[in-house]
This record gives sequence, structure tokens and C-alpha cells, in this order.
Amino acid sequence: MTNPSDQLLAEQVRQGNEQAFVRLIRRYERTLVGLIRHRLGSGDQVQDVLQETLLHVWSGLRRDTPRDVRAWLLQVARNRCRDYFRSSQRRELFVETEALAPMVNRFGVAQARQREAAAAIVEAMEEVPDRERAALQAFYLDGLSIAEIAARHRCPDGTVKRRLSHGRDRIRTVLGVTPKTRSKTMSTSQQRPFPQYRPEIRIEPSQEEPFRIDFKEMAWWFIVPEVEDRVRYGSYGPPKEGDAPWKLSETVSLAARRPAIIHGRPCVEVEVENQHFDQDGKILKREEDRHVKIWGHLAENAVEWIAIESLRPDGTRELMTVLDEGFYDDWDPSPRLIEDCGCLRPQADGSFASQTDAPKIIGAGMFDVHIGQQRFTCLRVFEIEQEATERDVMVEAYITQAGRTVLFRRYNGNRWAKRDAPPHNWGEEMTWEEDLPHTDRIVIDGVTYVHYYDNLTDVACGIVD
Repeated sequence: MTNPSDQLLAEQVRQGNEQAFVRLIRRYERTLVGLIRHRLGSGDQVQDVLQETLLHVWSGLRRDTPRDVRAWLLQVARNRCRDYFRSSQRRELFVETEALAPMVNRFGVAQARQREAAAAIVEAMEEVPDRERAALQAFYLDGLSIAEIAARHRCPDGTVKRRLSHGRDRIRTVLGVTPKTRSKTMSTSQQRPFPQYRPEIRIEPSQEEPFRIDFKEMAWWFIVPEVEDRVRYGSYGPPKEGDAPWKLSETVSLAARRPAIIHGRPCVEVEVENQHFDQDGKILKREEDRHVKIWGHLAENAVEWIAIESLRPDGTRELMTVLDEGFYDDWDPSPRLIEDCGCLRPQADGSFASQTDAPKIIGAGMFDVHIGQQRFTCLRVFEIEQEATERDVMVEAYITQAGRTVLFRRYNGNRWAKRDAPPHNWGEEMTWEEDLPHTDRIVIDGVTYVHYYDNLTDVACGIVD
């Protein structure tokens, strides 16, 4: 293959192919350097941060294959730039020599792994509380016995042992190697499976009376932030050939577990588990999976996000809350009352035009949705940026009168996450219409959106346990 895809190269790296790693990095080296230089300015630090980025990329790709390789590479570079400003004392750990030399031979890769591990442990130690960190340093770095540490800190031996245990547990958590335990209620292996291929979907205008919905779900995770609510959904991706079936790529299970209070705000904690599948429908075994928790609040007029915990590709757990800058860029509240107010008007050519004052989430007609043998009468809902461009995404969802989503459809603006027209650094110019020539299109206010994937909830597939 003369021009393998990013995904193929990343998969080869996961299998230990160093030449594939070099080829992938050379494809994006200029982009990575440009991003780092933009954030740090010129100077030796650019090359230093680039080298540390490559260490993390190698380690991350050996564990997992990201869905969007380019976006993931750029995020790793952004994280390393941020670390540069936080921890200048650790910059002596970078690889020495130009460009990619240390990464293209087995000795260099072994060094990279050792330095990566050392840097990760140093970083994890910073997350350990002061007393536990002091005990770890005295025991493992200074070589003191438990009795000597107890005498130094004037505390019982049992206190030292407890601090060491808590400190080790904290480091395991930060490094993402805490033993995984799953409750029976969340174990996907004990639940009825989603079909490997997406059921047939047919959508027709409904003759039923229009209704408004009280939309209590956290958009678009389909869970209501009320204790004991549960939902599962399957994600189906389109084929490159027009007549091939849509295949299951992932299932997600969510369970609203318990009440919580974050920054004085009452909310509900929701546990999330993911399961990924290969092209043959077999479960992908990964050293790390994307486990998250989310916290939501059901307010009188809106559903609010309070916090989200995510697992980064490098194994770091990150918690963002309403107090973090930029939180509402991705996790803004959604309205509970949704109805068709005529804000989205069909045009003669099949496109849509929206009113200038239209809300972000818009009701747009009543439809009967047939999914396999199931039939649902739904309000169609769109979520669109108020000043949309072809680099935005759009959501089309079908929601029952009970306020539960049965079908979620993600559409990409024609140039969302695509490179600009030549001249550019790498690759060929391509739009989503060219990338997915057989999927549906929706045009709203002159912007073309291309059908990217579907999510079907367990109710839609008739597999509620």
C-alpha cells in the first residue's frame, strides 16, 4: 500500500511496527512543530517538547488506536506544551538527538519506554498528598525502614504503613493501572448484545398529533440524571461501499448511581462503560479503555452538566467541572422543553432554513421511526450552531413523547476535521461528501452536513434487560 491511512499506520504501531511509527510521525511532523512553536515561541524548547510528544505518542499508540489519529496527535502535543509550563524541572528527561533518530531503532525505543515510565512516575508523585508523598520518598528513595520513618515523623508504624498504601494506590490511579472492578449491573458481558449490524431503519412523516417533550436526558448521552436510571446504546458506522451493512463499533452502558455534591451544587453521579468491536464483531481487548464518570443536575428548565471525568490516551485521568475555564464550550446545559415552533423551515429543494433567533436545539416535525420490528412516534430534533459553518457538526435525534431518545444521528459539516485545500502540509484535500459518498446529506442554511454514524438505544433495538 503506497499511501496507508492514519488508522492503518496506528494499528501497525500498536503491533510494534517502528517503521509505521516513523512514517506516521513524518506525515504530521510539520503540523506538530507548528503547533508547539505557536504555543511556546521559537527556541530549543520547541525541539524538547517535540521529543517528549513523540515519547508519549509511541507509548500511547502501543496501548491503543485512537479513532481520529490526527486529532489525538495534536492533543498529545497540546498536553506536553501545558506540562512544559507546569514542570520545567523535568525537561532533562527528553531524548537527545535530532528529529526521530532515537525512535527508529530498538535501543532508542527501549530508552523511550524507560524515560516515559520515569517521567510518568515523577508526575504521578505530584498528585499524592503531602504526608503520603513524604512516606513514599523516605521509603523508596531514601531507603529508610518503616520504623525509621515512624521515628522521624513521630507516628506509629501502622500510620506509616497506611500512608504508604494510600500513596501507592494514588499513584496507580493516576497512572491508570488501578485494578478494574465492575459491578454486576454494569458488566456488559452479562447483558443482551446489540446486533452486529444495524437494524433496518425507515423514517416516515407521522399522522399523530404534534407533542412537546420534557427532555430530561443529558444530551447526547441519553441518561437522565436521576438515581437508578440506566441506558445502553450502540454506535454503528457506515461502510465505504453503498450496499454494505452498517457495523457495530462500540456499546456504551450508563448507570445513574448516587447523589453527589460538587462545588456546593447537588447532582447525580453517572458511571459509564465502553466496549469496542473490530470489523469482525469481536470485542477489542485493550490495556486501557475510555472509562468516564459524569455528573448532571436536573434543573427546573434545563439539564445541567456539573462535571466530567475522562481518561486521556496517555492514561491520565482528568476531572473538569463547571468552575473550569471553557467547560461550557462542550458541556453547556440543554433545555427541557422542546417542541416544533416552526424555527426550521423545509425548502422546495429539500434543504432547510432556520430563523435567525432559533434556539440551538430545535423541534422539527413528527415522524414514525421504524427500527427493525420496533415502531416509535417521535419528535425530530436538530442541534445546530446558530452561526453554522461547514466545519461544525450537527445532530439529528428522534425522541419519544416520554422524552427518551431512540435514534441519534451525527452529521459532519463537509469540512469538519478535514484539511484545507492545497497548499497544505500532508495528504490530499477531501470533503466528507467524498469520504462517505453513500451516506445521507442534510443542507441547513446552505451548509452541507454528511451522515457520519448512528447511535441506537437499547429500547430502540428491543433489548432492554
